[in-house]
Amino acid sequence: MAVNDYLKRLLVETIANNINEVKVGFDGTPATSSDGSPGKPAPVTLTPTVKILDSNSLLVEATLPTTESYDETIKEVYVQMRDTSGFTPVSRHVFAPILKTTENEIKIQLLIEVK
Repeated sequence: MAVNDYLKRLLVETIANNINEVKVGFDGTPATSSDGSPGKPAPVTLTPTVKILDSNSLLVEATLPTTESYDETIKEVYVQMRDTSGFTPVSRHVFAPILKTTENEIKIQLLIEVK
């Protein structure tokens, strides 16, 4: 039996209110539901904006500014919840490589569905 709509909405709100970090990285291996961290993280942590779209989906947005530049291409994004006791992984996403220089800004937009 599925949970009721109120409980589903409460779950989405709890996740949205606690997502507070986005990491980017250089590892392009396939993302899985058991990923616990970025494969090869860049030395930057982004603070995301999280919007609740409906009773089971979130939009997570973050920007990698022009001040960041890397010799390797960015191939992954990792979303997590961090507090004083550690972090909880939310999701990892892999995409086509992007060369990040001081000439470009990368805007990250992730749609996360909570089932």
